[in-house]
Amino acid sequence: MATRVDSWIWSIRLTKTRSAAGAACRAGHVRVNGATAKPAQVVTIGDEVRVRVGGRERIVEVAREVSKRVSAPVAAACYIDKSPPPPSKEVLASQPRRDRGAGRPTKRERRELDRFRTTGLLALVAAVVLVLAGCNGDDSGTSGGPANNIPQPPKDATSGPYFGECGGVTTEEVSQITTFAALQNTVNNPSSCEWAANGVRTGAVASFNWYRGSPIGRERATEQLSRNSTEDIEINGHKGFIASDYTICEIGIEFGLDFFEWSVRADSSSGMSTDQICEATKKLSTMSIERAS
Repeated sequence: MATRVDSWIWSIRLTKTRSAAGAACRAGHVRVNGATAKPAQVVTIGDEVRVRVGGRERIVEVAREVSKRVSAPVAAACYIDKSPPPPSKEVLASQPRRDRGAGRPTKRERRELDRFRTTGLLALVAAVVLVLAGCNGDDSGTSGGPANNIPQPPKDATSGPYFGECGGVTTEEVSQITTFAALQNTVNNPSSCEWAANGVRTGAVASFNWYRGSPIGRERATEQLSRNSTEDIEINGHKGFIASDYTICEIGIEFGLDFFEWSVRADSSSGMSTDQICEATKKLSTMSIERAS
C-alpha cells in the first residue's frame, strides 16, 4: 500500500499531529527529492524528504515506509537523519530579540536602527578627536609646530564605496535578469530600492538595500535562522552570504563597515527553481559591485 508523505512525517514523529503534517505540506514546507510535495505525495524507500518545522529544516531519507504513528525508538529506525546541526549558542545569542508575536524587523526598521547606531558612533568619534586635539595642543612647542595641532574632521564611520541609485541597476535590467514581467519601481530612496510586479508586493519582488555602518554578521544570523540554506559566498573578491528558501534568494556582500543586500522573490506560480532565482540574485549583486564608485 502506498505511503503518503503527510502520513509518513507524522508517523515518524516529525510533526505532533496528522493535521499539522498536512498543513505543512499545503504551506510548501515539505519537499520530496527537491520538489514541493502535496499531502498525498507518495514516498518510497530512498526518497529524500525535507520538512521545515519549528524554524529548522529536517532532512531525512526514507528507510522504512510507515503510515501509523510509532514510538520514538521505532521511528528513529524508519529514516536516516541528514539534518544539519542546529544553530550554535553564539548564533542564537546574536539574534536580535523582539516582542513575542512582533515577527522579523522590517527593512525600514533595520535601516532606522542602523541610522541611529551610526549617528551615535559619529558623535563618539567627534568627541575622541576633540580630546586628542586638546592633548596635542598642550605640547605644541615640541611636536613640530602649530600645523600639527590643527584638529581634523571626524572620518565617516563607514568605509565602503558608493553604490549609486538602486545599486547602480536600472528597472529594465532588473526585469531582464529576473525575467519578472511588468516590474515597477515602488521604493526609491538613498538606501533602498524595491521593484514589484504590477506594483503589487504580494507577487514577484526584487529589492536592493544598502546598510552603512552596520555589521553583516547580525543580518547573516537572522537569515540563518529563517532560511532553509545559508552559505558563504565570494563575488569579485568580496565576501558575504547567500540565503535561500523555496521562492526567495538573498545575497549580502560586505564592504568594510558597510554591506548591501539584494533580495529576489519569485511568484509561487512562476515555476522558477531556487537555483534560477539565486543565479539572478548573483548577477544583480555582481553588477552593483562592478558599478560601485
